[in-house]
Amino acid sequence: MNQNRRPKVGFLQPASTFTHLAAMKQFGSNADYIPMETYAICQEVKDSTLDYGVLAIENVFEGTVGTTMDAVLTTEDLSVVGEIILPIAHHLLSNGETSEITRIYSHQQAISQCRKNIAALEKELGHKIEIITEASTARGAERAAQSSEKGSAAIAPEIAAEQYNLKILRTHMEDEKDNATRFWVLGQEEPSKPSGNDKTTFSFDVQNQSGALVSVLDTFSSRGLSATMLQSRPSKLDRSAGIWEYTFFAEFLGHISEGPLSESYDLLSNGTNSVCKRIRLLGSYPRFSNQ
Repeated sequence: MNQNRRPKVGFLQPASTFTHLAAMKQFGSNADYIPMETYAICQEVKDSTLDYGVLAIENVFEGTVGTTMDAVLTTEDLSVVGEIILPIAHHLLSNGETSEITRIYSHQQAISQCRKNIAALEKELGHKIEIITEASTARGAERAAQSSEKGSAAIAPEIAAEQYNLKILRTHMEDEKDNATRFWVLGQEEPSKPSGNDKTTFSFDVQNQSGALVSVLDTFSSRGLSATMLQSRPSKLDRSAGIWEYTFFAEFLGHISEGPLSESYDLLSNGTNSVCKRIRLLGSYPRFSNQ
């Protein structure tokens, strides 16, 4: 990327999503932010229309984000070049009053993270609240702002209240106060130089046979590597056998240029371990730090 121009950064649309906040935390005021859909972000980073993309990958309570994994998996020449961890605070937003609320718009994960407090609100109001899921928390805020019904509300970040001119009726609707989401920063860069506090991400497929996954993981663990994430996504259905095949995502502490990770990757990618059908290095990058 030309260092003399502002980077173009894609984030989950519309403006004022948590992904938008994460992107601004990473790149600050010296970037142009573009709201987009998940798959479009990955494709436009690949095509160099965007310099970077920011997408949520996992939440403390709701787990990994399958849409992000699937989009990254189906986009070649895309790398994870960084990570951001963002504390998540959900607020109840509306043009009306709390006593008038009959429906709430938000992202499914946000709804799940506020389930107990929504139930408590229903008990307080004495009626059920209609839950309408949207593609993002900010889209929910936009819907609430556009609604002609005074009972419409949203669960979204504080920045969405400012963006869509909504009142904050209740702060911290999240059930757990240590809620946080991790985001991947996507780009086309080669792995950065080792920082001494790095993380490396792979995706891989294994043969559909007993012990295959254990064998691949043992290639890493036997070299003293510590895994920080292991997640599977369905990749194929063997209809004749009625068995699903899976692609696995794995993250390890360390940098790909260092001996243990480099040796493991070489063994698996060169076919020495036949149970690993393919392995893709998604990136080596510094671990997130608030410092």
